[in-house]
Amino acid sequence: MPPRLRRPMTSAERAFACQHLGLAHRQARRFAQRWQLSTDELLGPAYEGLCKGAIGFDPSLGHRPSSYLVPKVNGELLHHLRDTGYLLRISHRLRELWIKARRPLAQGLSDEEIAQQLNVPLAVWLDCRRACGQRPVPLEEEKVE
Repeated sequence: MPPRLRRPMTSAERAFACQHLGLAHRQARRFAQRWQLSTDELLGPAYEGLCKGAIGFDPSLGHRPSSYLVPKVNGELLHHLRDTGYLLRISHRLRELWIKARRPLAQGLSDEEIAQQLNVPLAVWLDCRRACGQRPVPLEEEKVE
């Protein structure tokens, strides 16, 4: 069951969210391309983030709506991927290590060099690489080998 909004949206908040539907579509499309998933699958979480952002947005602070809404939408998309995207639960520590390793991986460094750059034991880096090196797969999808 998806998480519920803290409270029902007012008509003004609903109108505000409707004005920014393109933002939710754009972020869902970006995530779909990055993770090789269907955009349609990601629209629900993107809309939920947009609604939460519409409820929490305070125009009196002088911020642009997109500056507030994009992180809310991205947060919901990341939660969705975390909850449904991996065959195994991967700790935040390993995922953060994987993110830090993007540049050394792109440079073509060896596993030993990457572990040294990240200041972690080689075994930890190899575990991280095995766990995070695959694209997310929906739990319902059977993996064919």
